[in-house]
Amino acid sequence: MSKVKFNKLPLVYPIPSVLIGTVINDKPNFATIGNCGIISVNPAVIYISMEKNHYTNKGIRENQVFSINIPSADLVEKVDYCGLVSGNNIDKSQIFKCFYESNDKIPLIEECPINMECKVTKIIEIYDMEVFIGEIIETYVNQDLLTNGFPDTKKINPLIYSMDNNYWEIGDFVGNAFNIGKNIK
Repeated sequence: MSKVKFNKLPLVYPIPSVLIGTVINDKPNFATIGNCGIISVNPAVIYISMEKNHYTNKGIRENQVFSINIPSADLVEKVDYCGLVSGNNIDKSQIFKCFYESNDKIPLIEECPINMECKVTKIIEIYDMEVFIGEIIETYVNQDLLTNGFPDTKKINPLIYSMDNNYWEIGDFVGNAFNIGKNIK
C-alpha cells in the first residue's frame, strides 16, 4: 500500500454539519459549521470554532450562550443555505421554526432532532479563528427518535460534511463500542 501526502489537510471523519444559534439584535440567527466536537462528557463540555469575522460570533460574545442544533439529512438545503449567506446581509430568523427553553437568547430549531443549549465558559483566539468552549446546559432529543430510551443514530440520520465539499448520511452499524475489541486477545 502506498500513501500520498495531502498537504496538511485535517482529514477527520465524519465532520458534523451543525447549526449554531444565537440572538443578534433581538432576532435568532443560525450559522452552519463543521468545527464542533466534544471536550468532556462529565461535565458536558463542547467546542465550536468559527472565523473571527462571522456574524454569529458577535451574538455569542454578547450573550455568552449559544445553541448547537443537529440537523438530519433531510434538512440539507436549509443547512447549506445557512452556511452560504451571512446574517450581516440576510435575515435567517424565519428559515426554521424556533423554540426557547431556559434562555430567550438561545434559539433552538424545532426541525432538528437534537438541540443543545450551551453557556460559554471560555473563548480562545487562534490564528483567524475563535473557539468557543461551552458547557451544555441541557440537551433535547425528539422522543420518536429514541430506541430503548437512547437516541438512535439511524433514526436521527445526522447530516455529515466531507472535505471534498459534499454532504453524506451515516452508514451501517459495525459493532458495539467497548465490547467488540474484546475479541482480540
